[in-house]
Amino acid sequence: MTQRTALRWFSGQREDFLALVVAGSLAILAGLATVVSELVRVLPNTHVPVPVDLVDVPNELLLRGGVGAEATEAVIRVSGLGPASFAVVLVAALLPAIMLTGVAVCFTLLGSSFYRGDFFGRRSLVAINTAAATLGLGSVVVPTLQEMAGISALASLDVVSGQTVVMGFDVTMFLAGLLLSVVGYALQRGARLQRDTEGLI
Repeated sequence: MTQRTALRWFSGQREDFLALVVAGSLAILAGLATVVSELVRVLPNTHVPVPVDLVDVPNELLLRGGVGAEATEAVIRVSGLGPASFAVVLVAALLPAIMLTGVAVCFTLLGSSFYRGDFFGRRSLVAINTAAATLGLGSVVVPTLQEMAGISALASLDVVSGQTVVMGFDVTMFLAGLLLSVVGYALQRGARLQRDTEGLI
C-alpha cells in the first residue's frame, strides 16, 4: 500500500486521529499527575502504603460472627525504610505511571503523524515500536519490582515471610505490547513497500 493509497483509505479518519492526539495528551497529563502524587506519598518515608503478598506469611483474621479467615493480599504502611528498601518502594510506585506516560507520548506522536498523513514515516515506526517495547519490558519489570517492594516492606517490619524474589509477569501488558509490535511490523512492511513502489516510478 503506497502512501497515496493510504491517504485515500484514511481520508475520512482525520477526526479519529485528532481524537487520538487529544486522548494521548490527556493521558500524559494524568500520568504526570500520578507521578507527582506518588512522589508526595512516598518521599516523606512515613506511613508509606505498600501492597504485599501474604500467601507465605502466617496470619489469621477474625470476621464478624467469629468466622476465621486468612488474608492473601494486604496493604501495609511502613515508615523509616532503609535506603535500599526505600529505593525499591519508590521505583515500584513510580514506574507504572512513568511507563504508561511514555506509552501515551508514543500514541500522541503516532496520532499526530497519522493526522498529517504520514503513515509510514520514521516517527510513526519509532513511536509504535517504542510503545510495544515499553509494554513488553514493563510486563516483567513492573510486577517484579512490586513484589520486591512488598518483600522489602515486610522485612522492614521484621516479618519473616520466607518469600524469595521471582520474576513477575503481567499477561495483559505483555499481550498489549505484542499487539502493538504486530502493528509496528505491518507499518514497517508498508514503509518498505512504499519505498519499493517509489523506486519503480
